[in-house]
Formats: sequence, structure tokens, C-alpha cells
Amino acid sequence: MKLIMDNLELPKTEKDKKLTQTINIIKENGNLLGVLFAHRDGGLIAENFKEKIDFDNFTSMCASVLESAISLGRTLGDRKTTKIITELGTQTIVITECDEKTFLVFELNSESNFKAILEKMEDYIRKIIFLY
Repeated sequence: MKLIMDNLELPKTEKDKKLTQTINIIKENGNLLGVLFAHRDGGLIAENFKEKIDFDNFTSMCASVLESAISLGRTLGDRKTTKIITELGTQTIVITECDEKTFLVFELNSESNFKAILEKMEDYIRKIIFLY
């Protein structure tokens, strides 16, 4: 797991540890292939993926897709984008906005239980944003 962070009340190392734990819990609870937390400008904050990939490129592309979807929503009568879902062969990528600065990416397959993540999505996002 890679972390790039700074901020508030908790010491940085404690925040890093708790963010890592939260990302791991999300991944385990949904039997996901990967979870990624990033800046809206494409900068990686934290990741836990089964496979190692070019995260700089992947994160930047996901940020671009998110920004395009948000613009598309505005064009269609100011509709809020909630999730972007793309199927890549046997895997699915879900991108969701956390706040005006960050987003989450989930990599899943047919064995994943994304419904379990969706049920607690707001709680997970609040916890991650607090730690960030």
C-alpha cells in the first residue's frame, strides 16, 4: 500500500495507518481486486490493488473520466454525477467522487460484493475524508 498524505489532529503516521486500515477494510468487505483514493487532479493518495500497475497514469485517467462525467452531468441539466462504471473484460472499474478534491476507485470482478460497499459508502467516504 502506497500513501502520500499530510494534515490535521492525528499525527501523520497514525493517519496513514488508519487510512490504510480503512482502504483494506473496504477491499476485504467487498472482496474487491483494488481500492484507490486520489486527488481530483490525478495525484495518488493511497492504493491497495491486487496487481501493480502504472498508478500515475491510471489515477490521472480516472480523474479525467470523473471530470468529464461531472461536466456531462452539468450539460444535462445540472445533474450530479454519483458513480462512473466501466466494464473491462471480466473486471469492472467504479469511480466515485468523495468531495471537491478527492475520489475513490474500486476494481471488482464477478466474485466481488460491491453491494456491501454501496450500503456503507457514505460512512467509508466520511471516514476517509476525515483521515485525509
